[in-house]
Amino acid sequence: MYEDFIIKSIVLLGITAFVYVNKFLDGNALILSLAIGAIVLFIGGWGYFILLLIFLIVGSFMAKLVENTRSALRTWYNVLANGFWPALSIAILPFSPDKITPAIFYLGSLNAMFSDTVSTEVGIYLGDKPRLITSPKKIVDKGLSGGVTIDGLLGGFLAAYSFALISSVLINFSWNSVFINSIWLSGFISSVSDSLLGSLLQVKYRCSVCGKTVEYNLHCGSETTYLNGFKWINNHTVNFLSSLVGGLLAVLFFNSFNMLYN
Repeated sequence: MYEDFIIKSIVLLGITAFVYVNKFLDGNALILSLAIGAIVLFIGGWGYFILLLIFLIVGSFMAKLVENTRSALRTWYNVLANGFWPALSIAILPFSPDKITPAIFYLGSLNAMFSDTVSTEVGIYLGDKPRLITSPKKIVDKGLSGGVTIDGLLGGFLAAYSFALISSVLINFSWNSVFINSIWLSGFISSVSDSLLGSLLQVKYRCSVCGKTVEYNLHCGSETTYLNGFKWINNHTVNFLSSLVGGLLAVLFFNSFNMLYN
């Protein structure tokens, strides 16, 4: 047990150093991600941790790929919004009489973020001009919440399904169709719901300098003008909610499919 603790500590610190050197996260985000990683690795185990690591590395490298469009450096807000629900579900795992539900919730919430991240970055890098998901005729700037592209949606779909397959090997140790379908459907649907929430609820501003619709009250060095949406709902809030939706949908699908096929 002592050796296991040492090995896990070395791996965790090594990955933290790698993230620091490559500047994937800022200082506060690095500390928070270390805490979340420790919860997942020491309580959940290697399988859950590897899935978290896949999300971190793939998302970070893809963000670096399109950093000319927006900053690739993630803050603690990003980490908390993406990692709160997965970390919470693993934290309660030892105390839950039902070990399956927290595990399924973890996979659904994490896959929601994975699918959304891949969808966003693929859409920015490869996609044509995004269209507003609630008004497809309206073209919006790349990176604006609520904007989608065919390439981005396809990327999110493939990411969600790939994540489900890998989860099946690492966590379920079999090719169980109920398990796989529950995880990939919840991940992809939650990814789409992220765009819907971004379009319908997230705050938007108009930059008085460049005229673009933006998500922050400062742009081009000056204050922006409020356009629509709830001022307390920003991109981090939307991600936080979408991750929750992903976890809940995964549990719902898993239980429903089990009732149908068993």
